Amino acid sequence: MIKRATAEDYGKLAAIWLECSLQAHDFVPENYWRQMRAGVIRDYFPCTETLIFEDKRQYKGFICIADGRHIGALFVAPKFQGKKVGAKLLRCAQRKYSLLTLNVFVKNPRAVKFYQQNGFKIIAEQIEPSTGEKELQMSWALGCKSGFCKKYYGDS
Repeated sequence: MIKRATAEDYGKLAAIWLECSLQAHDFVPENYWRQMRAGVIRDYFPCTETLIFEDKRQYKGFICIADGRHIGALFVAPKFQGKKVGAKLLRCAQRKYSLLTLNVFVKNPRAVKFYQQNGFKIIAEQIEPSTGEKELQMSWALGCKSGFCKKYYGDS
């Protein structure tokens, strides 16, 4: 079941966020993610629409939408990855919003491929200021089949 997060959920979601960030972004120093955890709970979650995928009283993943269109976070607990949790969360957001954007690190090819398989197109490259890592800006729009199509990890 997908439900809207409340403040009582933020601690559990931050635990998923930290575990996934450490796993998927091992090219960024671990301490960077650990230092950000409190701010994610205090400053980030309350300013987003956060949807949780919950099954059998377990939080399996979540998605955060900021400013009515930007996916600031989509994380699935490691033991539930590859089980369509992320795709279900993304489809829920795509049903609600006709335009979605996101940023993803180039060094996270699994995420780049996931978004491309779900209709997102690369529209720009930039350096993420706080890490110095290259990231891609990606976009999806309802009914849009065009877009900048630079090849990355199997982009078609």
